[in-house]
Amino acid sequence: MEGHTYWGTTNLKVASAVAAFGAKPRPVDPVTRVIRDGQQQVTFWFISDGNGDIARNEMERTWADMQSDQESPIRYVRAALENRETLLGLVKRAEPIRIIQIGGQTLMVPENASPERKKALLRHI
Repeated sequence: MEGHTYWGTTNLKVASAVAAFGAKPRPVDPVTRVIRDGQQQVTFWFISDGNGDIARNEMERTWADMQSDQESPIRYVRAALENRETLLGLVKRAEPIRIIQIGGQTLMVPENASPERKKALLRHI
């Protein structure tokens, strides 16, 4: 690690984008996890060699302050990462449905339904 300088980010989206644009992870301990006062902080470390700098700078700006062209690939990468986060949030909020098939009938029961509701639904099969 001698002769190199490094920079770190705690933002997974920034780390993902700069890696996609050529930033090289630090060869030793590219990720650190520090727990202080019961809180964990994860930092992703990269070699400061210029690769990924444009992506890093753009990812750290607000959408309104981004300086890249409207059709720049970094904007699509950023949008994809933000969309992924939104979609994961929707998945976490979606209520699981259990499918029960008996004979030729299919019943869909919400996983979080009360025991009374589950019994009432099962009576229809």
